[in-house]
Amino acid sequence: MKQNYILLVAFLAAVFNLNAQSLGVAVCFDGFNDYVPLLNTGTDIFGDNSNNDSFTIEFWVSDNPTTGSNQMLTKHSDGGTKKGYFIQKTTAGSVEVGIGNSTNNWSTVVGTTLINDGNWHHIAFTYDGTLSEIKLYINSILQGTTNGFTPVFDSITETRIGSSQHWNTYYAGVFDEIRIWNTARTLAEINSTRNAEIATIPSSLILYYKCNEGMAYYDNWLTYQFVDATGNGHTGDMYNMNRFGACSNWIDSVPNGTLSVDGFENTATKLSLYPNPATNFVQVNGLKASEKYTVYNTIGAQVKTGTVDNNSVIMITDLAKGMYFLKLEDNRTIKFIKK
Repeated sequence: MKQNYILLVAFLAAVFNLNAQSLGVAVCFDGFNDYVPLLNTGTDIFGDNSNNDSFTIEFWVSDNPTTGSNQMLTKHSDGGTKKGYFIQKTTAGSVEVGIGNSTNNWSTVVGTTLINDGNWHHIAFTYDGTLSEIKLYINSILQGTTNGFTPVFDSITETRIGSSQHWNTYYAGVFDEIRIWNTARTLAEINSTRNAEIATIPSSLILYYKCNEGMAYYDNWLTYQFVDATGNGHTGDMYNMNRFGACSNWIDSVPNGTLSVDGFENTATKLSLYPNPATNFVQVNGLKASEKYTVYNTIGAQVKTGTVDNNSVIMITDLAKGMYFLKLEDNRTIKFIKK
């Protein structure tokens, strides 16, 4: 079932000249017990990083501003020896990144840009193994640099998204486009790909979660993993996630190509369809003028056409139960469920 759904998304991408991110989903972590662990194996940063590999960890995040300090992505311990690495939101609402060092302390950078505003922000944490240098970028703005330390990586705890295995804390917020590279990316390299999905996977990209496996706000109980688009097999099981409802589930993101601070924050003009799932009719909100539409089923066949105004009703009583895609003449596409 999982494999069939992935093939279906790929097929529809070809039919509609879209990619999955164009359908606009991200994953919401509830801050209570949601997390995604990665296997603790190898000599790279998922294991003991005995090769002292450089790396870049980057993702888009929309923080839940009602929560305090929490771990976004970690692989660290802080018992007898401080070792490993972490990305966390501070109690002040900024971002802190760090790597354990040989003096049994953390070499850190604390950002000045606040992310606890409920808007979307792009975070990039780089480590240059040759220079022993950390950099933190928020929305492509350099927040600070730390260098000249001897790193100590953690060979015991697992990498976790949305949690810390050592501190047993959980992050509340929404993730999209999670990427881990085995190079310290420059700002120009980060900017070249941060606002869109990556279609051709380079060898330096060692983990890539597009976060588009499920359907926004729908019952995704059959879908329980992040798929690694690099083909390296770093599949992430979704622990304790309900996979239905308004959080602990896939929710709305933004169209591919507009992954920017402005695009994420401009929610007033975002296209939406409701009710979804629907029984008798659907309505489209966010249109500025009348547009022609076409409804496709999951095998790409046209099942309905017409013209729609903002908030006008499209009757769907004649459609069979299932998933459909409503495509407007400007190529914006929304998926919906007929129940």
